[in-house]
Amino acid sequence: MADQITTTVRTISGTPDRDDPDNFNTESDAFFEDLPGAITDINAVAGEMNTVASSVETDAADAESASAVSLAAANFQGSWSSQTGAAAIPYSVLHDSKFWMLNTGLADVTAKEPGVDVEWTQIGALDGTAIDMEDTVLTRPKFLDVSETVNVLGDLAGGTDDIDLEDGNVVTATVSTSEQTFTFSNPPASGSNGSFTLFLTNGGSQTVNWPGSVDWPAATAPTLTAAGVDVLVFTTNDGGTTWLGFLVGLDIS
Repeated sequence: MADQITTTVRTISGTPDRDDPDNFNTESDAFFEDLPGAITDINAVAGEMNTVASSVETDAADAESASAVSLAAANFQGSWSSQTGAAAIPYSVLHDSKFWMLNTGLADVTAKEPGVDVEWTQIGALDGTAIDMEDTVLTRPKFLDVSETVNVLGDLAGGTDDIDLEDGNVVTATVSTSEQTFTFSNPPASGSNGSFTLFLTNGGSQTVNWPGSVDWPAATAPTLTAAGVDVLVFTTNDGGTTWLGFLVGLDIS
């Protein structure tokens, strides 16, 4: 909860009235008896007001800083090493695996290096921590040295196993022991395409059942290798209502 004023100043008895001499002494005694407590309360309120004022000032500064960072992030320019010419705030770049916000305009952005010169403030880092983009659209990105998470299902030993796209778009699994059934879950919503590649070992050694939503070329599921690795690709653009299945590699060795 934010800092707030909680002290209530206690009531002081009525002010003594010289025009009422019969009650003046009594009223004076009551007034001066209440006065010290009221002064204590007033001092407490003054202290709380100072705390609230300081808190408001801090919150305002934090809000201003957050606003500046948000504006800079919204005006991300890419790698600092690829920048040329003048730079005007709001402006941010990536340099040495860190995100930097420009604090002031520069006539030549190459003259001031992030992490070296005070014109830049670090606002984030690429430190290997997972970032949830929450389906945010990235327009015209250029990636280099990209890898994908592998969802290792291991030796399934029969039964039913789910391939969850949220666990990775590359899947490895081994069929053994008894009949194997696959289910698919968490594809992108309809209107976005979702795909995964399955490296399946010994898929032909047992009966493999695919979801009824999978459509195969010629409406026929492929015959898989009993002792070897097959590569299959599944893709959907309607939220998993229909999957298109393809055998792209048979008995890879």
